[in-house]
Amino acid sequence: MKPETHTEVPSSRNAVRDHFDQSDPDQVVERAQQLMLYSEPLSPVDDEYAADGPALVHPRDHQVPLRAYLASALTGLSEEKRNTIFAISDRVNQICLETDIELYEPRKKTDPVHNPGVSDADVFKLDHDRVVTCDLVIHLCHYPSTGAGEELGFAYASLVPIVLLAPGNQRLSRMITGIPSFKLEIRYETPEDLNTLLAKRLLEIRPYLEERRITREQHEVNIVGDRVRDLRLRANLTREELAGRVGLTAESIRHLEENVDATSNPPLTHLRALAAALKTTVAELIVPDLNEYILSQIQASLYERVPARFYDRMTPRDRNTIMRRYLYRVLDSLERKY
Repeated sequence: MKPETHTEVPSSRNAVRDHFDQSDPDQVVERAQQLMLYSEPLSPVDDEYAADGPALVHPRDHQVPLRAYLASALTGLSEEKRNTIFAISDRVNQICLETDIELYEPRKKTDPVHNPGVSDADVFKLDHDRVVTCDLVIHLCHYPSTGAGEELGFAYASLVPIVLLAPGNQRLSRMITGIPSFKLEIRYETPEDLNTLLAKRLLEIRPYLEERRITREQHEVNIVGDRVRDLRLRANLTREELAGRVGLTAESIRHLEENVDATSNPPLTHLRALAAALKTTVAELIVPDLNEYILSQIQASLYERVPARFYDRMTPRDRNTIMRRYLYRVLDSLERKY
């Protein structure tokens, strides 16, 4: 009979096993939150389909950098109301820092009291570009503001998610609560409630914000601006002349031509006016490689009309000859029709 042998378990494995045998699941979650720099504990998920016990969050290997924009009333406020907004802004900024989100606060750049020298046009451009390129707009709903309403309009047009912060049962404008896009409404009673609720919701939506950021970065291109500039120069038009034809300013044309589409984000009405002024179509302005697309569609249509056994044996020159004849027939048909 062979003697019984024992395989020695490495000490490191024993240490890991002992650690988890002695650790309470709630302690593991608490320690994970500390490592991820979230200062507020996660509240239990109020969901009848949620699993029993604590939910572990699996962090990424690295955080995708995120940026938020703080919209609030600034113009025409009393000193007391301004101090209220500033105190809440400081608290929101701290929460964003703890959740690894960079918060842009207009009061530190374009405040009407402390920065009166910034021109109206510069305020519009700076705040517009900050909103449409951010990952999240946080709106303090405490006092009415036409400027903040405009910023929420920018966010909606660019599909930027919105968080509405409001105290208690304060009634909000239906123009805000009715925005038909991604938005969260957070009601709080005390500053401590604000800390807990905002930190929790930012943690919940962060995966969505990160995926949106990654997708957006893959489409940081300037198609519309390049097309407008090219067609404008072909027509021997200055920016001032083109702006006069469509009802915009030369600065708005420059902004359109020099920025990626996600930043300029021209409305459809602007695109239609520009297309008419440049004697083209909206499709020509927005579709990448439109000529190549049209040719590919024509080739596909031609391929359906020529037996494959003949088409595949043709030389490129013969194919081009057939293509030209096919196009002549199409153009002739259009002339007779119209």
